[in-house]
Parts: sequence; structure tokens; C-alpha cells
Amino acid sequence: MKTAAREAVFVRKSFYSFFLPSLLSCLGIAAGGLADCIFVGNAIGPVGMTAISIGQPIYMLFNTISYSLSIGGSIHYANALSEGKEEEGNRIFANVLRTDLFLNLALCILGLLFLPQVLTFLGAGEPGTEVWANCEALVRAQLILVPVMFCQGPFYYFVNCDNDPKLAAVAFVTSNTLDIVFNYIFVVLLDLGVAGSVYSTGIGAAVMILISLIHFAKKCGCLRFCWPRYQLRSVWNFFRTGFATSVQYVYQFITILVCNHLLMSISGELGVAVFGIVFNVALVAASIYDAISMALQPMVSTFHGERNKSNIRCTLKQCFKVSMVVNLVIVALLTAVPQWISFAFGLRTEAELAMGSTAIRIYALCVIPSGINMVLTYYYQALGRESVSYLLFTLRSFVFFLGFSLLFSLGGIHLFWWTYPCMELASLAVLAIYNRLHGTWTYLEEDDSRVFSAFVESRDADLGAVSKDVSEYLEGIHATAMQGYFAAIAVEEVCALVLGQPFPSGEGYIQFTIVPHEDGTVTLHLRDNAKAFNPFDMDTEGISLEEGSGLDALGIKMIKNKAKEFFYRRYAGFNTLVIRV
Repeated sequence: MKTAAREAVFVRKSFYSFFLPSLLSCLGIAAGGLADCIFVGNAIGPVGMTAISIGQPIYMLFNTISYSLSIGGSIHYANALSEGKEEEGNRIFANVLRTDLFLNLALCILGLLFLPQVLTFLGAGEPGTEVWANCEALVRAQLILVPVMFCQGPFYYFVNCDNDPKLAAVAFVTSNTLDIVFNYIFVVLLDLGVAGSVYSTGIGAAVMILISLIHFAKKCGCLRFCWPRYQLRSVWNFFRTGFATSVQYVYQFITILVCNHLLMSISGELGVAVFGIVFNVALVAASIYDAISMALQPMVSTFHGERNKSNIRCTLKQCFKVSMVVNLVIVALLTAVPQWISFAFGLRTEAELAMGSTAIRIYALCVIPSGINMVLTYYYQALGRESVSYLLFTLRSFVFFLGFSLLFSLGGIHLFWWTYPCMELASLAVLAIYNRLHGTWTYLEEDDSRVFSAFVESRDADLGAVSKDVSEYLEGIHATAMQGYFAAIAVEEVCALVLGQPFPSGEGYIQFTIVPHEDGTVTLHLRDNAKAFNPFDMDTEGISLEEGSGLDALGIKMIKNKAKEFFYRRYAGFNTLVIRV
């Protein structure tokens, strides 16, 4: 088998096992947001769309908190499990969940106490107007339901990383389906106004959390509820990692606020309403990239923990392939039927449809460069290169967006929409210059000559040759005799047990990696595509040298008794073993 094909064996299946369920979840989120705008736009008109656009910064604020903690915490969780640290992973989850809940409650109370001041800050106009009344109803409902709506993040991201992406997807799809159904009931049938769109989201969020609890009840993964000592420094590290992605919400908070004021002054409520439509269309495209990130991040984090650069590169290539295909479909739709999209959001007059169609067509020009920027941002974040992620997000979502919007607004409403393609192309150009100065796009150029890797195929497995290569490698890094002994057990006995298991595809593959550490220990990583098989579950009490029974478990017993750490989990359709000696 060629090298490229070897790399793809474990990457392609893992990618789609995460991506397809995540895609359903993310499209469900986008569909829920679109339903809010479509039902409100058709039931209330442009005033309702204006209220939704003005209320968006509230969502951005709480998204920043929730998703910074959730994304960052889940990346650290994946890293911990890749090293066999199950208890550490559960401590991470507990601290993320507690912090998210308490911060949401505190900000919710403050927002309700100072609601008139919040509305003035958001640009809701004068008290007593129709726009003010709709904004007040929307924002109050948002604040009341914040603790429920924004505790979804920790459950979704951690359940997804805990090898249960299907349940996470079911939870989110169900949540967003209920959001759409109740949106219609509350906004259209019961005429509850813009607040009804928030109530429906709250119901969906509560159901999503309840479904996620099934993962804990099944105890099929490593994730458990616990109440460890609170570690503020660790929580800050999680937030900082996730903030590389969630910083977009801070920037959106500012830019939406500024753009709402700008558009209100140059084109009135219609400009703000069309801006809300473009924003929601952009959310659909962003949902695709979010789904890609939910596949990319746990995989890259895991491979990075194993120092497996070839699989990291293969994962990145897979992400770009999927991104480009989806981008082309989105561009085709946006350029072909912009009038239909504008009509669906409640625009009816000729002037309204013309402005909406122009904005959507211009936005379509930024979809492909946006996909490149987003995939790279998530990749750098998962790799631990938060500074590059910050740079890219800051340029895209703040510096260039704000700069171009202020500049183009001087030329009128039609020129304003060119903000989108210009900011994406400018960001990509700066990133290209930055990476050229650093001499790399992947940031995988560090020396890994001390890391050993091997790939074994069941049809022509030569474990003796691999064992010899391992022995020579360990001698070269001056490993102890005990470490050499355990490595020999892992190759000759554990791999032999794995190759003796049935393989769904008929062909068996084992990826074997050894990573040395500064404290003198080494970690052995084994991944295989056999059916679920945990060698550490083997009965090691029935071993008898005299009777010759249970000898196939002798090596496993030695590992259990002498290894510093050993860990097994079924992950992304594969068996993974971690042994530290």
C-alpha cells in the first residue's frame, strides 16, 4: 500500500464519522436561525427583521463565553484522552460546565436590571416606537432564557469529542427541529411576536440538554459528571484556546452594533433588515465550516498528541476537499436565486427585492476565500497555534470588516455590501504573507526524528521486523531495558492479538507510534481498524504456565502490573491503546 493511501486509512473514516453528524447539527442550528428570520419577517415585516438584527449582539456576547469555554475545553479534553488521562478529562468538563453556567446567570441578571440602558446601547431607537417595543420584547426573552440556551455548548462539544458524534447530532437536530416547529406556533399561530422566536429556541435547547444526558446514562464513553476542585488557571487556558475561534463573536458584537447604526443612518430600517438577511445567509455557510471544525479539531488534537504529522496533513487535505465542494454549491445557489431568498425573508416591494438580491450576489463572492480562511483558523487552533488563529479572526471579523464597512458606507448602501469579499481576500493575503515569513502553512516543521512510527497490514504483517526496528529505535534514544521489554510486548503480543480479531473490511491495519518524553518515559500509541476489542478486558487471572492456559494474556498482565499508565477507548470507529512506560 502506498504511503498516501496508508495515511488515509484512519483519516477518511474518522473524518466522516465526525463530519456527517456534525453537519446535520450545524445545518440544524442554521435552519433554526433562518426560521426565526423567515417567520418574523413574514409575520411582522421589516420591523421584526430590524429587531432581530439589533438583538444579535446579545447572542454574540453569550456565544463568546459559551463557545470559548466549550471549544477550548473539548480540545484539551481530546488531548487528555489521547494521553490516557481520563480523570483529567472529566475535571476539564466539570470546570467548563460550572464556569459557563455561573457566568451566564450573572450576566443575565445584570442585563435584566439594566434593560433600558442595554436597548439604548444596541441602537433600538426611541422608547415608545414600534422598533423599540419589538427590541425590548426580544432582548428580555433572550436574557431570561440565557442559562438554558447557552449551556448547550459544553454538552455538545464534549459528547462529540467523547466518541459519540451521532448522539450529539441527534440532540442538536431534534433541538433545531423543535425550534422551527415552535417558532411557527409561537410567531405565526399564537402571534407572540419576536419574543416567540426566542421561546422556541429555549424549548429546543432544553430538549437538547436532556438528550445529551443519555450519553452519561449509557456510560459508553469516558465522560462523567464530577465536582472537582475549581481550577481558575486551567479554565482560563481553556477559554484562551477556544477564544481563538469564539473571538469572532466579540468582533461580531462590535461590528454588528456599528453596522446597524451606519445602515440606519444611510438607508433606514430596510438596510438593517437586509443586513440581517445577509448575516443569516452567512450563518448557513459558516455552519458548514463549523461542521468541518468539529471533525478537524478532535482528530488533529488526537494526532498532535501522538506526534503523527502525516495523519494531521491528511486530515487538513480532507477538510479542504469537502470545503471546496460545499462552497461551490453555495455560490451556485446564491447567484442563481437571490430574489427567492429575499422573498423568503419577507421582502416584497421591488426596491426591497432589488437591495436584497444585490447584497446576496455580492456576498457570494466571498464564500470560497471565507472557506479557506475558516478551515485554516480551526486547524491552527487545534494545533495549539492560537496566535495565528487570533490573527486571522481579528483581521476577518474585526479589522478589515470594520474598516471596509466604514469606508464603503460613505459610497452608499450598494457599495457597502462589498465589505464581505474585500475583507476575506485581504485577510487571506495577509495570512499568506505571514506564513511566507514563517516558512510554513502547516506549522509541522519541528523535528520529530525522535518519534517512531510504523504501519502494519494484516495480509503481510511481519511483527518480527517491526520489533527489530523498535528495538533499534529505543537503543538510539537510550531507553531503559524495561521500556524495550514493554515495547516488544506491545509489538509482538498485543499486535498479534489485534491481528487475530475480525476486521469489518477484511483488511486489517495497525498504526504504531512511540513518543519519548522529557521525564524519561515513553508513550506507545496503537490504533487499529478491528471490531471493538479491548485487550485490557482479557482475563489475566486464569494464566497457568504449568497447564499452558491463558498464555495469550500474559503480556497484557505484565502491562497492567508494571506500566505507569494504560488506556483503551473505541474512538471514531477504531480501537486505540495508550501505554506509558
